[in-house]
Amino acid sequence: MILNFWVISQILGVAVVLLLSVYAALQGVRILRRWNPASASEEQLELEKRTYLVSTLMQYALAFQMLSLLLFVATADYLASFISGAMCAFGSLNANSYGFATLWIKILTIFVYSSWLTINYLDSQAEDYPLVKLKYALLLLFLPLLITDIYLEIRYYTSISPNVITSCCGSALRTETNPYGFVAMNFPTNVAMLAFFIAYALTLGLLYTYLRRRQRRLALASGLASVAAFAVSLLAMFTFLSPYFNVVLFGLPTQHRCPFEVLRAPTIGYPFYALLFLGGISGSAVAVVEPLKAKPSLRNSAAKLQVQLAKLALLGFGGFLLISLAFMLLFYSMVGTVFYH
Repeated sequence: MILNFWVISQILGVAVVLLLSVYAALQGVRILRRWNPASASEEQLELEKRTYLVSTLMQYALAFQMLSLLLFVATADYLASFISGAMCAFGSLNANSYGFATLWIKILTIFVYSSWLTINYLDSQAEDYPLVKLKYALLLLFLPLLITDIYLEIRYYTSISPNVITSCCGSALRTETNPYGFVAMNFPTNVAMLAFFIAYALTLGLLYTYLRRRQRRLALASGLASVAAFAVSLLAMFTFLSPYFNVVLFGLPTQHRCPFEVLRAPTIGYPFYALLFLGGISGSAVAVVEPLKAKPSLRNSAAKLQVQLAKLALLGFGGFLLISLAFMLLFYSMVGTVFYH
């Protein structure tokens, strides 16, 4: 284990999140069993105060867990200088079997956490708290996922050994023995490129059309398309998109398909990925909010929130696409073609 401020602070942070989440889950069981909005009893009043406290605690806990994805990747990039063979975050994550497992579950859970936070926000906008039972039932359902997220992160940090030689992106992504070789080596680049532009045309078109028409089917389709565009974007970074950044920013060979290298230019890399997550999270939340409009006390607030989310999704996906196209053009100005081998 490599001990430094970033590792210790994240372990302590997720430990606090775990304690808060277990407490919230225990309180959630009681709330689910006893909650009765039609009652004016002392127990109901006490539950209303308790649900406000628990919701507030979970807001901070889940917000930290969402932020922990950024901290995790940044720490992995920083640890590369302490791990033999590692040149960037890829090498650090590849140092043991928990690295990439932690990364993927953090990416998955960020959509789960953001959905719960969206539901919780809408619930707080209504005087009758119409989503209390729903949000605590969901909390109990995703608690095992949260515990797995925290467990894998702690295991990753505690299992790192500076004496172990790891394989970094330069060598690992060129072999079929790496954990994601099927993406970097076997997935056709031209298919990935086609899927990327089709997904973005479809997603941006659906979001724009939804803002004009505000139809239920468009909201649901926009959410599904946003998740698909997010997934295709990650595939694109492992196949055809990352070389444009790596060549322009660092002069690396076009065969270098590491999606983490762009983070070595933090003023470009982190905002670039932040736009992707903004698009994916906001776009998926458009679909999450749609069924909640059936609650009379939420109809107006949910509709307003959907519009804001759709605009944020357009901003995120649009920004990610524009930056990608800009680097493709820069690559063309340097190499004379946008295609490479």
